[in-house]
Amino acid sequence: MDHYIDIHIFPNPEIESSVLMNSLFYQLHLLFVDRNSEVAVSFPKYCLAQTGAWKNTLGSVLRLHGSHQSLLALDTATTLTDALNYAAVSGITPVPKDIKEYAVFVRKHAKSQRDIERKRQHLLKKAGGEWNEIAQESMDRFMDKLYCKLPFIYLTSHSSIPAKGEDKNHFSLFISKENGTLMKGKLTKYGLSDPTHKTSVPIF
Repeated sequence: MDHYIDIHIFPNPEIESSVLMNSLFYQLHLLFVDRNSEVAVSFPKYCLAQTGAWKNTLGSVLRLHGSHQSLLALDTATTLTDALNYAAVSGITPVPKDIKEYAVFVRKHAKSQRDIERKRQHLLKKAGGEWNEIAQESMDRFMDKLYCKLPFIYLTSHSSIPAKGEDKNHFSLFISKENGTLMKGKLTKYGLSDPTHKTSVPIF
C-alpha cells in the first residue's frame, strides 16, 4: 500500500458531512465488490472525544490505500461521479517515505435486540428457570456492550431480510481505530481490516 487517494467532503450548511460520508462509503463498497479490489480505507480525521459520544466522528476525509495499479483500477474519475458533487477526489499519490505510525481500521459489532433476548433466554435456562442475582450480573455485563459509542457508517443491507413493514434493512457499521505496526493481512469488502488477519495502513 505505497500509494493513496484522498477524498475530501466539502462543508455543506444543508447536509451533515456524516450523511455524505455514508453515501460515499456505500459507493466505494459497491465498487470494491464489483472490481474485487485490494484497497483499504482509513479516516485521517477520525476522532474519539473524551466526553460525549455524539462528538465521536470519522471526520470529513476518506483515504484510499493500495498499490498504484489497484487504485488506478478503481477509475475514480468515472466511477465516483456522484461523489464529485460534494467531494474533491485527489490524484494517486505516493505515500511519504518517513512513515512512523500505522493503524488498523476494523469493524466492531454492536448487540441487537435479538441478541439481547437470546442472551436472556440462555441465562434464564442456566439459572434453572428462575432469574437470580448471578443471571442479572451477567446480563448487566452483556448490556454494557450493547450501545457501541464508536463512529459509524449508516448503510443499507441487500443481503439480509428487511424488518417487518420496511422495504430495506439499514444498519450501523461501527469502525474502530487501533494503533498497530505494519501488518499485511486481509481486507473486507468494505476496505476495512479483517478482524482476525489484520491489515494496517500508514498514518500521516
